[in-house]
Order: sequence, then C-alpha cells, then structure tokens
Amino acid sequence: MAMSPVAARPSDHPAGGIRMVVGVLLVVNLLVLAFTVAILRWHLHRAEEDAGRTAQNLTQVLDRQLSGDLQRIDLALFALRGEMTRQMSTGGIRDAELNAYIARLFTQFPELSSIRTANADGRIDHGIGVQPGSAFSVADRAYFAEAQRNPKAGLLISEPVVGRISGQWVLIFARRVERPDGGFAGVAYAATTLDQFTQSMSRMDLGPHGTVTLRGGQLDIYAKYPVNKALGEVVGRRDISPTFQALFQQGRTSAVYKARGGVDGVERTFAFAKIGQHPLYLHVGLGSEDYLTRWRTVSRWSWSLAGLFTLLTSGLAWLLHRAWKRERERAREEVQELRGLLPICASCKKIRDDEGYWNQIESYVQAHSAATFTHGICPDCVTKMYPDLPVRHRPRS
Repeated sequence: MAMSPVAARPSDHPAGGIRMVVGVLLVVNLLVLAFTVAILRWHLHRAEEDAGRTAQNLTQVLDRQLSGDLQRIDLALFALRGEMTRQMSTGGIRDAELNAYIARLFTQFPELSSIRTANADGRIDHGIGVQPGSAFSVADRAYFAEAQRNPKAGLLISEPVVGRISGQWVLIFARRVERPDGGFAGVAYAATTLDQFTQSMSRMDLGPHGTVTLRGGQLDIYAKYPVNKALGEVVGRRDISPTFQALFQQGRTSAVYKARGGVDGVERTFAFAKIGQHPLYLHVGLGSEDYLTRWRTVSRWSWSLAGLFTLLTSGLAWLLHRAWKRERERAREEVQELRGLLPICASCKKIRDDEGYWNQIESYVQAHSAATFTHGICPDCVTKMYPDLPVRHRPRS
C-alpha cells in the first residue's frame, strides 16, 4: 500500500503546536474573563448586602431613638393627666397652679414644642402659649374625637397638622383625661414640630443620595430628610414603590429591599420598620450610586487588568499565527520528500497510489513533490534501442 508523502520534516511544520498554543491562550482568556465576571458579581452582591445591613442598622438606631422619645412624651402626658386628676379630685382645676405645673414640665422635655390641655368641649384652656380666654379649639381633630369616643384609648398620635396656635407643622400626642366619676374631661396633649424629626434624621450618615422618612400608618409622609421642596408639598404624600406597597400589604413590619424612590426615581437599598405598636414607620434608603462607588472603582481596575491581559495574549497569539503562516509558506517553497514504501511495477515501473490506481512514475512524483521532469535517454537504452547508431553519437555514461 502506498505511503502518504510528507511535505517537509516534522521540525519544519509547527502548525499543530502553534494551534494548540493559540487554543490554550483562548481558553485562558475566557477563564480570565469568566473569573473577572464572577468576582465582580460576588463583590456587587456583598456591597448590596452591606448596604442592606447598614440601612437596617440605621433604621434600628432611629427606631430606638424615636421609641425613647415617644416614651418620654407619654411620660409627660401621664404626669400632666395625673396632676389634672388630682386637682379635679380636690375641688377642681386651678388655672394658675396647672399652668405653673405645665411650665415646669415643659422644661424637662426640650424635644416638645408645647404642652397643653383642652376641656371636654375641645377648647384649649391651659398650657404653653395659651392666653386666658383662648378661643382656639381642637374639637375637630381626629385624636380629640377618638379620645372622646373611646375610654380605653391609649396614646393617640395625630397625622401632621398645622398647629392652631403655633402655625407650624406638628405631630400631636394626646391622652384622654377623665373626671373622678369617669366622665370625659378633655385631653392632655403635647406637640413636636416636624422640623424636630428632620433634625434628628439629619444626624444620620446617609451619603449624598440617602433618604430617611417618617411615615404614618398608611405610609403617608410625616417627615423626610433631605427635603428639596416646601414641607407642605411633601407632608401627606404617599409616593412609594410597588415593592414597598407589596411588602406593606403582606403585613410586614420590617424588611430590606432594593427599588427606585417613589418621589425622585433614584435607585436605593431600603429598610423599613414599624415603631413599636404605634402607627408610625421609619423608612431609610441608601443610594446605589453612593455605596457602589468603591465597587465601581474595583470594577474599572479589574476590567482594565483583564483587558490588558487579553490584549497581550491576543498579541502573542497573533504573532504565533504569523509565524505559523510564514513557516507554512516556506514549507511550500521547499522540495517535498517522498517517504515510505512505494508499490512499483517491476516491469513498466508504474506506481500504485493509495486509491489503487497505477500512475506513471513521473506523474506520481510530480503530483507528490515539487520536482519536475525533463526527458533524455541513457546509454544503455540507446544501445538497446538503437544498436546501429555509431558510438560517437551515443550519450556518454
């Protein structure tokens, strides 16, 4: 059987080795890119988890602070209600004495903007900023109506309202006051401005795009920081994301999630929590643009290094490819060698190829090498074929 011709020596044909090296470089590049993607995704996940924990921690800090404030406010109202009950049981309310008591109480609670009382008709009759014969009334306020209706009402918290006397946006905290016989005698109430809540919120390190919001029982805004609009344009709004809405409807009292802000559309990681048993929610959001700053820096460096590595290895692969092409072109220019056992006819000298066909020897050699033939005649053949030819005309041996 014919042996296939070899175009050049093995050392002259590095194509297989070069292709293998190029393939290895390609695989290495793909692995580097995949590793870069995996590492950056892991770091992104960690950054978002850290942001969620930070937002949750800030919510818990504010929760403890506001819960403590609410307890202190309720303590003040308990004390005022106790004083009113004591005076009613010993002859009735003494205006000057009750006002003096309220003044002393007020100095102990600097977070409050006012402490006052309203009688059973809702008329504001004692407290900070109340003038004798005052005609201001809170009879139309929801907290007053609830205190009047429900003897078992606990601490009542109003929605944000504009104070009748102060003219400021405030939250009202009230408790029902009863006569010695159990009848309704009015309310003891205290007010704190929404600015007070905003100032407390402003102490938190939220980053340039962070927000913190105090919301009511239906998630309407009570106070917000930062505020880029007039307070009256923000209070009472209920711009929340579908994610927050869904969590609230599920009855969740705390959660961490990622969404775009309902007011400004900025992407943030949010945490919210209900404040105790009160109809109040804290809502803290940290801007993705802020907490991903470091991740973006790492990402740029990682992609730069991966790109540089890919560029270098691609350049090496290109150089190897060029070297292989040059070698291939050089090999084509070299004379090819025939190797192996060639089946040749003992009589006519034809050579059998791999497909079983018999070829003239010159045709076979020309097809499988770079050699070409010219034709002449040897002396032996001249003697055999032309015996009568003079010796002087015969070719030399």
